[in-house]
Amino acid sequence: MASCYSLCMQTLGLFLCLSVYVILSIHVYAFFAVVAKVLKKRLGVFFGLVWISIGLSLVYNLVFNHFWSMIIKPGGPKDLIENEQLRKDIKNRESRKAARVKVDGRMDGNSLQESEDDRFEGLQKDVKRLMKYRTKTMGSLRGFWNLKCPQCNELKPARTHHCSISEACVFQMSHYCLFTNNCVGLENQRYFLLFILYSFIGATYMLISIISIWKHYIYTQNLALMNFLVCFDGLLSFCLFFYNLWCWFLAGSGLTTVEFMGRNTGYKSNHYDFTFSRIRDNLFKVFGTKSYFAMLSPSLRYNPFNGIEWSFQMKDLGFNEYGEVSSKYAENDEENKLKPSTEMTNVSGSAVMAEDDDPEGEEEAENTEIAI
Repeated sequence: MASCYSLCMQTLGLFLCLSVYVILSIHVYAFFAVVAKVLKKRLGVFFGLVWISIGLSLVYNLVFNHFWSMIIKPGGPKDLIENEQLRKDIKNRESRKAARVKVDGRMDGNSLQESEDDRFEGLQKDVKRLMKYRTKTMGSLRGFWNLKCPQCNELKPARTHHCSISEACVFQMSHYCLFTNNCVGLENQRYFLLFILYSFIGATYMLISIISIWKHYIYTQNLALMNFLVCFDGLLSFCLFFYNLWCWFLAGSGLTTVEFMGRNTGYKSNHYDFTFSRIRDNLFKVFGTKSYFAMLSPSLRYNPFNGIEWSFQMKDLGFNEYGEVSSKYAENDEENKLKPSTEMTNVSGSAVMAEDDDPEGEEEAENTEIAI
């Protein structure tokens, strides 16, 4: 039954993927066959060419991000194991290579690097603390992680969910998109976000272009096509505006659709917070860069995380596989409550001083290893 459902949805997804390029082709034809002929008179040669150039760049970005959101896998435990095995065969090691970062204008003494990767400059210490786990592998996770997926019967790291359509576990699964016929996860989320963003901008661009020639005689000569595109692009722009707000809100908050719904409905509760305090750092997790211009530009850069970092950090912070404080750490907390109040006062005082020194958490972590 599940396989039949998966096959039907993937078949529908293939049809919708093709429909994306059919609709795009109709827009390109209408623009150059109808709209472009009037731009010279309405805008002049120079500004007309500028407007056409903007349209071509939108088409390129839309096709680029849609194509890669279809092709690139969302990432999951099985994919990570395959990558580790491939890395072992080629480079004779399973884990990624670690590097140190520049802190307070100096490099760590054990690092041979002359300068740090500019991708990591200005990141909060919470991000760098998490990134040091990028050298970990699925093999090392098996040593302490006991949570398994009931469908796959395989290890299920933190922030991993099973997709019933692709029939595989996915790191940071958001949803299955039928228009890309692929599950949206850790590795391809940025392509999906840019695809819907440029789809919204492109639909608005085309709507403005058609309305600008509304009373021209060439509009009436192609009345059926123009009316269809006005209605279609108007409705599409309206829907994509709110859908972009939703998806980019989730990306900026550091949550996926599954995690947001589970947290706010109470269906799944987790005491461990997966998110970062700054929107910029949460977007870095998705796009692999802190530059907003680079985020919006077409790129095939690697994702900064491999998907299992949260599992190792949860263990080190005293959480179990379900995000609950483990019994060992809970006992330690009870013992700390029974200690003399003077000792607790000193601890609280030092904590307050630490907060005063770094109230917003902007200070970078020192001597932190980052895997690249």
